[in-house]
Amino acid sequence: MQISYLCAKHNDWVYGHPQEALHFLARDEWQGTTLFCDGQFRECIAYLGCAFDIAVILLEVEEGQNQSMIEKVKSLSLLLCTAYESLRLTEYRRAIERRVQAVLQAVDGQGQPIALQRYGA
Repeated sequence: MQISYLCAKHNDWVYGHPQEALHFLARDEWQGTTLFCDGQFRECIAYLGCAFDIAVILLEVEEGQNQSMIEKVKSLSLLLCTAYESLRLTEYRRAIERRVQAVLQAVDGQGQPIALQRYGA
């Protein structure tokens, strides 16, 4: 299972407008985190997922050289995994775990698994 939150049109837009995309990343992360903290796990997934996709694209645009974006990808993936686990959507959680692992391995370049912390999952 491969999970993606942005449609192809918005995906392409982020590549072409990375500076503007930072604003959408911040907005979606804030909205998703607010819903997450309120225990509205189903509602937070779309926002956190869009923020996650934007962060992954921006990390790619910056050729994996932005440490703060690496941390952003990790933190968003942990929130998503926790939300999915809270909803008992284990396959979706696993799909996010696989995707973030692939992203981080590509950044690491070593091909070695990178340990992720997990929030209550």
